[in-house]
Amino acid sequence: MTEPTHPRRPPTRQHATPSGAGSESSVIDGMVVDEARHPVARRIADVLRASGGNQRIFLVDDQENIEQAIRCGVRLDSVYRTMGQAAMDDSLCAAIPAGIPCHVLADDVARVLFGADRRSRVFALAHRPPRPELSDLTDRPGDIVVLDGVRLPGNIGAVTRTACAFDAAGVVLVDSGLTSTVDRRLVRASRGMVFAVPVVLATGQQLRSYLHRHDIPLVSLSPRASAPLSAAGRIGRRLALLLGSEKRGASASLENSASRRYHVPTSPDVESLNVSVAAAIALYERRNRTSHDRPNARR
Repeated sequence: MTEPTHPRRPPTRQHATPSGAGSESSVIDGMVVDEARHPVARRIADVLRASGGNQRIFLVDDQENIEQAIRCGVRLDSVYRTMGQAAMDDSLCAAIPAGIPCHVLADDVARVLFGADRRSRVFALAHRPPRPELSDLTDRPGDIVVLDGVRLPGNIGAVTRTACAFDAAGVVLVDSGLTSTVDRRLVRASRGMVFAVPVVLATGQQLRSYLHRHDIPLVSLSPRASAPLSAAGRIGRRLALLLGSEKRGASASLENSASRRYHVPTSPDVESLNVSVAAAIALYERRNRTSHDRPNARR
């Protein structure tokens, strides 16, 4: 387990106003941070400025995503709400482990910290979980979704949610432009499901080597393929499903590595499907047709 970027410094009275009278613990756990230079605010600013895959503390927006992170074993560092959020919901309060500090940010402090970025009324700082690796996919049942050149976090997040919904083993991102799968945008877009299923950053060569080593065929979804997707549903073995961006498709190197190619039959008036829609259709088709061949598939 990784350690926080900075040693945790207990808030002090001279830099903050308690949100409620009472014991010293209520000052620490119910503090109103009303200055942008307060150590608590400065620590949030450090996390927001950090980028790259080596960050040890990351930010999780919104109650649903925080609760999902907790369910998946992500270790929280601290929880925050803004003054505009009257109180945290009971379900979140019940989910937060004992001893995790909960603070209140004055609205003007939150505006300074987040600037033009999206500002959440409730968010948390959390310790980064171990980085998912291709080896994490080996013992998980279900197909592997490969996104090649898909760079919009909204699309990646939607595919991740779909992968969870249809019992996929995980998602592999090739040439995604991301340096970490705890990227704030991806966490939001996946509704926290990025913590529930392995989402792996890999190169095309790393992926090809892994699939060859484990004898997993790579099949491509392409509007130019001749075989309908229903044919993929009849393959009774585990597959890696390759999808590219809607505009450019998958890279030539991975496309040429595919052993089979399929298309989703659509109206000729529609040029292409969004990658998240195509992934959902493919995973539904695969699970629907092959579930009887996968007795260990998660339900």
